[in-house]
Amino acid sequence: MDNRNAKNNGNDQVAPPLRLLIVGQKRTGKSSVGNTILGKEAFNTWGGAKSAVAHGESEGRQLMVVDACGWGTNENLVPKQEKLELFNALSLCEPGPHILLLVIPLLHFSHSEKAALQKRMEILTEGVWRHTMVVFTLGDRLRDCSIQDHIQTVGKDLQWLMEKCRYRYHVLNNKTPQDRQQVSGLLDRVEDMLMENGGWHFSLHMYCRLEEEWSRREREMKERILERHDEAGKTSRGLAVIPNHSQKGGLRVNDTLLKLVYHG
Repeated sequence: MDNRNAKNNGNDQVAPPLRLLIVGQKRTGKSSVGNTILGKEAFNTWGGAKSAVAHGESEGRQLMVVDACGWGTNENLVPKQEKLELFNALSLCEPGPHILLLVIPLLHFSHSEKAALQKRMEILTEGVWRHTMVVFTLGDRLRDCSIQDHIQTVGKDLQWLMEKCRYRYHVLNNKTPQDRQQVSGLLDRVEDMLMENGGWHFSLHMYCRLEEEWSRREREMKERILERHDEAGKTSRGLAVIPNHSQKGGLRVNDTLLKLVYHG
């Protein structure tokens, strides 16, 4: 378990940096998000680059930021190279990212974009959502509309995304990287999420093992239920007790007369 990030822990020891993994579709402003957070040109923004890592201090926090290679728009399957790049990005922030920043532009979030995103997040298991916050880019497009109104009016696909990440989101305007208040607000939310998660980082290996354990227990439970149903079925077929009032003082069991003995 990781301690909440701070300049020191009371023993003049510097706490480990916050590890942030930035993920999302290509051409969504992912790399610019990393540059805005770090306050410097740490990542190439021309697109097509592989996953990269950068370190720095931002708003009093030590950070490790990994900019994952952007994924494509295929809704039905995830290309092998994309999977490898995603696993590579995870390995760059070993033992695992504290928070995943999922970058979504403030535009219409389509059903196809949802499907493509869902396929990629499934690779990381359902547990990844506990560590995921949506970062909306193109914050300047809000103008007189609030982010809450935007979420309500865009449609059910964005509503689905909000529910998956428990309405944890932040708006960034990459055109004004000098606005450090927006960055400070994002990092405050990151630390709040880390505290909500008990200080735990995301570990694909750990969640895979948990899912395997849950599947095993579910399978064993189903098998026990089926065994009980089978035993109950055999009992009901092998022993049919039918009252027979034509034979005084007796019952017939499988056409065999049983005499009842009364005491008292």
